[in-house]
Amino acid sequence: MNETIVTFWLFVLVLLGTWCSFRKCRQILQKHTQDDRTAEYRLTDRLFILLAFGTAGVFLFRIFMVHQSWRPLTSHVDGLTLLVSLLCPTLIYLEKRGNARGVSFIGYPGVTFLLLWALCASRWTFRAFTPDTMMKVVHLFAVYMGTLAVFISALYGGTYLFSERRLKRKENLGQSKQFASLETLERMIVVSSAVGFTFISLGLVTGLVSISALHEKMPSGWWHSPKIILAFAVWVIYALLFNVRHTIFFRGSRAAWLSLLGLLLLIMTFGAVHTFSSQFPTSSPFDTPTKQSSEVDG
Repeated sequence: MNETIVTFWLFVLVLLGTWCSFRKCRQILQKHTQDDRTAEYRLTDRLFILLAFGTAGVFLFRIFMVHQSWRPLTSHVDGLTLLVSLLCPTLIYLEKRGNARGVSFIGYPGVTFLLLWALCASRWTFRAFTPDTMMKVVHLFAVYMGTLAVFISALYGGTYLFSERRLKRKENLGQSKQFASLETLERMIVVSSAVGFTFISLGLVTGLVSISALHEKMPSGWWHSPKIILAFAVWVIYALLFNVRHTIFFRGSRAAWLSLLGLLLLIMTFGAVHTFSSQFPTSSPFDTPTKQSSEVDG
């Protein structure tokens, strides 16, 4: 019953996120007076704040009503709702702060994508984790915090490419003040990538330590499985982004494309974990989740 409630509210939040994304994108495409634009922004932002509170409510509901334990991250649904709960206030803060203007135009659809992903994880591809050791708990925390930083870096990258394209084509230059400068966006790509690199490194180290404890149970050739290769590929990409300021070749649009590629590989890593989960006996987003029925979780 509890899982049905979670799935229903995630569906409602996906619809709300889609509506917020539509309204946000329309602000770029249509011309408004200053008063109309201000009213449009306020209403959209208020709906987005409601979305943030709704997602946080789903996350807390799963903790207190579904899990009833001190471990909040026991399934991929928990991790995704936690990501959205943290990403929403982060986007609001960055937008109000002024030096990251325009990231919400990409961020709102990004949040909607995460909610849709959470809905699919709750309804069709549910997997439960078993973080029975402190090492696995740290691993889970590092993986999802790293994913949050990777997602924010990709949002900056997408905003950079979109803003650069508008400037090159000289499209609606009157609305250019809605976006931060390319230099600022590139700097924020580097900063968020540095945070993501730190958490991804921690996630890889704790994951390998957890796997090494089960070395005798692992099948031969586990170290070159798709999820291991993809996870290291993500680590390499964000190692490059972390050092962007020290090289010329990966500056500008190349850094933006790398941030998007890193997010794509990270999503593929989660997909590989789900696809090859039956081959590995551990339990985490980058290790092996064990399947659990809705009756047990609900």
